[in-house]
Amino acid sequence: MRYISKQEQFWIACSFGREGAAKRLIEAGVDVNWRSYVYECYPIHVCSQGKPSILQMVIRAGADVNALDSAGNTALHHAAMSGNEINTQMLLSAGVNVDIVNKNGWTPLFNAVYWNHPSIAEMLLANGSSPFLKNKNGRIPLHELCRTKSKDSVRILKNFELLLQCMNKYKREALISITDCKPDPITTTNSTTIDDNLNLNETIIDNCGTSIDLDNMSLRACSHNDLDSEADFTPLLFACYHGHLELVKALLDRGVNVSVTDKNHWTALHWAAQQCHADIVEVLLDYGASIYAKDLRGCMPYAVTNDIGLQECLSPDIDYPNIISNGHVTTDEEDDDDKDNHNNDMNDIDRKEEVSKIKSSSLQLQLLQSHPQMNINDTLDSSMITKQLNLMELSLIENHMEISTAEIASPEIYISTV
Repeated sequence: MRYISKQEQFWIACSFGREGAAKRLIEAGVDVNWRSYVYECYPIHVCSQGKPSILQMVIRAGADVNALDSAGNTALHHAAMSGNEINTQMLLSAGVNVDIVNKNGWTPLFNAVYWNHPSIAEMLLANGSSPFLKNKNGRIPLHELCRTKSKDSVRILKNFELLLQCMNKYKREALISITDCKPDPITTTNSTTIDDNLNLNETIIDNCGTSIDLDNMSLRACSHNDLDSEADFTPLLFACYHGHLELVKALLDRGVNVSVTDKNHWTALHWAAQQCHADIVEVLLDYGASIYAKDLRGCMPYAVTNDIGLQECLSPDIDYPNIISNGHVTTDEEDDDDKDNHNNDMNDIDRKEEVSKIKSSSLQLQLLQSHPQMNINDTLDSSMITKQLNLMELSLIENHMEISTAEIASPEIYISTV
């Protein structure tokens, strides 16, 4: 059986919440700042996520609240990650450094917002933790909130409001420090000028209270890793990529640019479509996202998703050229046929007119022969001429019918007649 030293026993007691054993070992004089070579951390790190009573004993026994584990984390990092409010407040009261960073550049505030513990974030911000510090990947706490794996949208929005309020507060204080300068001796004699300057400063401060520019380049992630697909994301791009619908709405309601792009010219709509977040795609379209936006390769959002429904929804309409019609369209053969038919029709009309003229001339000749007293050059009554012509036509028809009847009755008679 392996021998376990008192120091190891104390570490195990702190880790498993054995309050009585931890108390006896402290009274026996163990070193509360002893580092475990097996777990590469101190007792205060393990008890910061456990029972508050053990943490209180360790702190009172003289434990270093700023001690670092192998990853550079303090006990406050661990408490913030686990969401233990009592232990967090106890460490803050003990004077822990709120903005100490680990090897990844994370402060305890990063842990609080990434693991979605708004109560811890509120404590840290109230104790002076900066919302603008960037980690190793060039991200600020707001970026990590937008990357959280938590799906509790209520707590996510609470964290978002806390960060935004603190960021606006920092901006106001920065403007105050810039505008709060000694008045010019020349203008101090003019009270109106002083009042105008004060009013101007107050206006600037009031306007910036809720006007933090979430699209500003300074609020982009700035990773130096070229393989990092999220290297220069804005909060909106992070939220769309990781599927946080309510956070996307909150950002857009605050005037975030829906068309913002990353280094590859992917918009929020590209990332939402690529990750198949249909609900976020719908929201982005409602806020004016363009389905025609192209990345560096010319790909539009519909081309980067595997979701068939999203492809149909985002597919742009095909633009057909406007064709101006000059009338009924026909083939060459039809045109030739129409031309021939037209010519034939014209020929038929001409022939009919000629026949009519010939017929009319012959009738007129017969009329003159039957009425020698008429002069062809005289002006005749048209009704009289028409009447005579009709009578002659009727007579010719009757003669033709008689000949046809005789032909049927006796061909010989017909021949002799002819």
